[in-house]
Amino acid sequence: MRAAANDPDLLLIASMREPPALDDARSSLDYWRQRRSRLPIYRVGARREASLMIGRWQARVVEAERRRYGTGIAGLVRRLLAGDASSWWLGASGLRGLVWRVVPRRLVVLGVAAVTAWLVVCALALAALASLIT
Repeated sequence: MRAAANDPDLLLIASMREPPALDDARSSLDYWRQRRSRLPIYRVGARREASLMIGRWQARVVEAERRRYGTGIAGLVRRLLAGDASSWWLGASGLRGLVWRVVPRRLVVLGVAAVTAWLVVCALALAALASLIT
């Protein structure tokens, strides 16, 4: 058993299966995002490949962040202390992703419609009040 633990081939395979370093994963994700934005619309296959790679590298970034900072509240605190909470907060695995996973889509649409209607009513009330004053 000890010989298997020191086997260079097994050590190489184990290191290849680990997620990449966080900085490397982020730079690769940025590369694929930039590549997709630079590709012309008629390069459908290349754009599809870039979109596929963006999805893969997003998952790798999330995994690298989990390995570096941990999960749960403790991981969030570590990210905040490191000044690296922006990707958690804005990313698909963050608050926005949590809302779309937990809250039914119809409820979100209904909430947005209710807030919009309330803003319109407030604007109309202010316009009516302004017309009464003048």
